[in-house]
Amino acid sequence: MSFEVTFDGMRYSCVNCAYCCSCKNWRVFLSYFDMMRLKGYENYIEKSNSNYEHVLALRNGKCGLIENNLCRIQLEKSYDTKPAMCRLFPFSFMVKWNGDLLLILKHYCGGVQVGKCSKKTIKHAIECCEELYHDQLSEFSLDFAERSDKTSLNEKTEICWEERAELGKYFFKIKKFDSFSEKYSEIFSEDISDSIEKLKSKNSCFDEKTQKLREKETLRYMYELNKREHFRKMSFKKELDNLINVGIIIDDYKDLLKGEGAVDSKLLLN
Repeated sequence: MSFEVTFDGMRYSCVNCAYCCSCKNWRVFLSYFDMMRLKGYENYIEKSNSNYEHVLALRNGKCGLIENNLCRIQLEKSYDTKPAMCRLFPFSFMVKWNGDLLLILKHYCGGVQVGKCSKKTIKHAIECCEELYHDQLSEFSLDFAERSDKTSLNEKTEICWEERAELGKYFFKIKKFDSFSEKYSEIFSEDISDSIEKLKSKNSCFDEKTQKLREKETLRYMYELNKREHFRKMSFKKELDNLINVGIIIDDYKDLLKGEGAVDSKLLLN
């Protein structure tokens, strides 16, 4: 199955923080192939009540195979011996309205950075997804696809999903908050200048160059969430209103990536 990448302009490089090994609000599920690779590590595996029969065991609230922020499996054997779920992080997937798969990047990982993600990294993430979820991807695609070919533009108007996707591109292929405001007024005949001023005021303490970069990154992240379809159960107008609020939240942070991480934690972990 093909995957659509949702995180243009972002990349990942491990910073050895071991956050992914903290098992904070998640467990590391083990595939059939993981169990074959982990011969000799049975003391660090336990039974699970999930769709996966086994998970990595925890010791003191984190993965028992972590010592001094280093993975024993990787040190004693190799990176390729690690469970698929470990190698997949901080990537994952969601299901698009039509059943296609969306490759996503979890911004609460400290290794997420602004930049271009290599084709090799994307290919590796997809391979890990396919190994870990190979028996379930088709089911997920069917179960989480929308049953109707129509969605809501606002409270009164229905549009096709393809039209909604094109509107997302129309709104977010921009680099300025004012342009976003103009497009919103054009489509919905509603003035959102007060909300846009809130966004702009968050950046007023920075020099002009930094303000432009922050505007560009805030809008890029808003578009990333749009492509992930976090708010697709809402009308497109309500989705945009939510994305404006997301922009206001992350612009409270001096480091926008930390703000994005905080939002991603709420969207993907809670």
